[in-house]
Amino acid sequence: MTKKGGVVKAKKHASTHVIDALALLVGFIQPIATIPQIWIVFETQNASSVSFFTWTAYNCASVVLLLYGLHHKLLPIIVAQILWIIVQTVMVATVFIF
Repeated sequence: MTKKGGVVKAKKHASTHVIDALALLVGFIQPIATIPQIWIVFETQNASSVSFFTWTAYNCASVVLLLYGLHHKLLPIIVAQILWIIVQTVMVATVFIF
């Protein structure tokens, strides 16, 4: 631990860096994994099995989590939620259109 400006800060361990990198990677991959679902709805022009309410709720939750990530300067959360908001907004639009 180090003392900086009267505040004691813990040093980051190497395992913390690995977890941070993993969280950032998963935060990028997970929303991208939703693209095939969006493609299916666009291709079939059928969104009858996709819930407008569910995807809208996910989108609202992502906005809250994005604000949390921004407030705490948590890059993995910020990246993941920005990507989720993009993907979820497209999904909500496709459900609304089809």
